[in-house]
Amino acid sequence: MTEPRYDAVIHAPNRLQICAMLAAVDSMEFSRVRESLGVSDSVLSKHLKVLEGAGYVEVTKARGAS
Repeated sequence: MTEPRYDAVIHAPNRLQICAMLAAVDSMEFSRVRESLGVSDSVLSKHLKVLEGAGYVEVTKARGAS
């Protein structure tokens, strides 16, 4: 059995909340995550960049309606 280990990337409170929300779904809109956390666009973007860099999330940009 693998020993549990502390991962500073996901244990920051907002990042842990993001991981918990996204674990139950295939995808979620940026605005929904932002509103659930009660943070600004820039704060959420920074957290998502860290999580994406560590391979925890995949960020995709939706194409605008024509």
